[in-house]
Amino acid sequence: MTPNTLLYCGAIILIVYLLVKQLLKQYNESKINRQINSKPVYSPPGPEEQAAQREALQRAIRDERDNYYNILFAGQDFINKNTTALDRFIINGEMNHNDLYKLAQLNRIKVEMGKGWNELVLQLMRELDQAGWNREVSSIKEKFGELRFYASTDHEDILDKYTAKSKTICEICGRPGKFFTANSWDYTRCDEHRRT
Repeated sequence: MTPNTLLYCGAIILIVYLLVKQLLKQYNESKINRQINSKPVYSPPGPEEQAAQREALQRAIRDERDNYYNILFAGQDFINKNTTALDRFIINGEMNHNDLYKLAQLNRIKVEMGKGWNELVLQLMRELDQAGWNREVSSIKEKFGELRFYASTDHEDILDKYTAKSKTICEICGRPGKFFTANSWDYTRCDEHRRT
C-alpha cells in the first residue's frame, strides 16, 4: 500500500468514526427527550385492587384506633374492660368514663368532646338503656358548643334533652357553665375555663 492509500483509508475510517459518534449522540439525545417528554400511562386500579386498597385502609384505621384505646385503657379497671360485643355491654350506675370510651371502641369511633361532659353522657346512656337502646352510636362529640350523641334510637327526645343540658355544663371540667360565642366559635364553659 502506498502512503496515499493509507492516508486515504485513515481519512475514511476517521470520517466513519465521526459519523457513528454523531449518530450515537443523536440517538441518545432523542432517547432522553422521549423519556423526559413521555407521559406515564395511568391506568386506574381495577375493582379487585380498589377493594384491596379500601380493606388495607380500613385495617390501618382499625389498628390505629385499637392502639389508641389500648394506651387509654392501660392499667385501668372498669366494668366493661373485657367486653367484646355491644350486646354484652353493661350499663348501670357503676360505669365510669372508661366504660364510655369502651362503648366508643366497640362502635369503632372516638369520643370527641371534653371530659367535663363524661358524666352527662353516662347519664344519657343509662336513660337510653331504660328506653331499649341497642348501644349503637355513630358519634359522640362537641359540635357548636353542644353535646352531640348520634345513636340508633327512636328516642330523639332523650337525645335533645341531653344536648340542651350540655349547654349548662362546662365541657372542660363538668361544673356549671354557660353557652357563649367567641371569635365565631360556640363554647360551653364555666367562668374559670371561659378565660382559657
